[in-house]
Amino acid sequence: MVWIGIALLLCTTIAVLGHGLWKRGGFYGFPFLAAAMFLTFVLPQIPGLVDDPFLPSEGALNRAVFFSWLCLVMCVVGWQLGKHTKQGPDMVFSEKRLLIYAAGLSLVGAYFFHKFGQLDDEERLRGFLTGTAVAYLFFAKLLTYGLAIALLCFAKRPSAAALCIILFDGIFYFDRIVIAGRRGETAELALMVALALWFTKGRAVPRVVVSLSMVFAVLGLLTAGEYRAATYYNGAPDWSAVLNIDPVENWRKLVSEGGPEFRNLVFSLSHIADNQAFDYGAFHWNSLVHSYVPAQLFGDSLKDALYIETPPIYSINYEPAPGSTETGMMDSFASFWYFGALKFAIIGGVLSAIYCCAINGNTTMQLLYMLSAMPAMLVVTHFTNELAIAWVHMFAFIIPGLLYARIGPRRPGQSAAVFDTPSTPVAFSTSNG
Repeated sequence: MVWIGIALLLCTTIAVLGHGLWKRGGFYGFPFLAAAMFLTFVLPQIPGLVDDPFLPSEGALNRAVFFSWLCLVMCVVGWQLGKHTKQGPDMVFSEKRLLIYAAGLSLVGAYFFHKFGQLDDEERLRGFLTGTAVAYLFFAKLLTYGLAIALLCFAKRPSAAALCIILFDGIFYFDRIVIAGRRGETAELALMVALALWFTKGRAVPRVVVSLSMVFAVLGLLTAGEYRAATYYNGAPDWSAVLNIDPVENWRKLVSEGGPEFRNLVFSLSHIADNQAFDYGAFHWNSLVHSYVPAQLFGDSLKDALYIETPPIYSINYEPAPGSTETGMMDSFASFWYFGALKFAIIGGVLSAIYCCAINGNTTMQLLYMLSAMPAMLVVTHFTNELAIAWVHMFAFIIPGLLYARIGPRRPGQSAAVFDTPSTPVAFSTSNG
């Protein structure tokens, strides 16, 4: 029975990916991004669990596979419903002011990236960051915002100022990608560049490149841990150790033994279903408190008082593997049983509305979608509140810059996204809307 569920999940995933590749630019949509995560992260972890005698019950794996399939389907449903959203108002921005703000964000972010890199290894490399490390990364994220603004400006109208910001920020991304081996930053950078070109010039990445990127994503899943151990965790990079990584053996082990994240999902859903231990959405509030109420400023007692008590998501006999994540399917089921899959429909609908505005030239929505693409993928691999947490941070640091650079509303009939220069306003029309 479980193989039928796996086949259903696999076929649905391939169908969503195939539709995204067939439709020009379709691979920028949330359903494609979610399906890519299912193919490269979720599905490889399942086969090894089929004959696992230590699973909690006979139907536990079936439940986890079926609910994962349902969440993927809801991504598509929500995306289709969101296409009916009416276009919102657009603004005209000063390109010069946007780049000034982007430069400021980049400098602040670079400073805190540097400070984070100077922390002791014990504080910087631990699996669950706390205290100063969290604070530094909170502000280091501003570098990403500066890069996104500069990429969008450069794609609309190439300039030396925008290019300088991009190259400056690229140095830090090089460190995070090549030295630290961060898959998230790799995907984030690639998506921001691709989306900037798509929204402004209508230029889509070749389909073969997109297909190859999923192959590299699987390779990243198989080699990331050993790569970081060789290049990042032991002081100076040891490139000879990188050459000794055996992805084929890691693939064999993953397929035969199963993956830790899907194992977590199986055990969690079984415990929650057996005990009817639902949190009814309190998880989202708790994760926001955890992310945005610093104990250093408000004290542990106040922060603890803000949390809403929720039932445990695992039985006391189960311990998740160190470094493994919970997945968005887990917190969705923990909130509202099978109805929790509607979280993915809501996420799909909201992202679809943002995308529709962006593809029609709304500069604000273009920037928002560029910065939301990576958190949207983490909705599958980590938890569904990734987007809400990211948006709170974005609004706090990007809205002031947009208000500073704002000139006025776009006039009726004015084409697509608009920047102005100190001399003459210039309109940029997208060719993909």
